[in-house]
Amino acid sequence: MSERVKLFIVGLLLSVGLGLAIFCTIQTVQAVQRFQRERQLAMAGDISTLRPWMTLPYISRVYHVPESYLYQWLHISNPQTIRHVSLKALASRFNRPLDALVKEVQTAILSYRKAHPKSSLHPAPTHGPPARRRKA
Repeated sequence: MSERVKLFIVGLLLSVGLGLAIFCTIQTVQAVQRFQRERQLAMAGDISTLRPWMTLPYISRVYHVPESYLYQWLHISNPQTIRHVSLKALASRFNRPLDALVKEVQTAILSYRKAHPKSSLHPAPTHGPPARRRKA
């Protein structure tokens, strides 16, 4: 093989490697941006951000709805058996379509918010008010 052919192959491989690195960087940046948008929506209480991997305790914390309310809404009599089970696994366990279960949890959240408008997005503080500064 001549030197020109070797140089061409090395240049081609470097170009492909650089192209792949750029592509992966763009995909990573877009994934981080999507994650940040979803997180902001979830923290704002947007129920469209409910995902099949979420568990009821997690949903309770993020969407500020008591776990007991979710269990009651879903007619779950023994919550200890499914405490750390995702919505996807719950749907499978109860032989229900996943989309229907997600919609039902979303409806439960909205129902709770309607009945408790002040506590829907802002949980009660866990500590007292911040100390006031003294004027010097």
